[in-house]
Amino acid sequence: MLRPYTVELDLEVTVEILSAEPGCRGGGWDPPEPASVELRVSLGTLDITAALPADDLDALEVDALERLADAAEP
Repeated sequence: MLRPYTVELDLEVTVEILSAEPGCRGGGWDPPEPASVELRVSLGTLDITAALPADDLDALEVDALERLADAAEP
């Protein structure tokens, strides 16, 4: 019997922004807080958000924040 093996695939996923909060300016001794988003990542009808590696999810969050900023520009 063949042993399980790993294959790298490029898959198209759907990223949905569930909520977004603007960043806050720092004041006094407090550093500024960055904006944040909550995402749902789907592969077809399957929600794969929790299964994504943290660095991939972080990259998708950065991308979503950039897209929101671009959409807010006049």
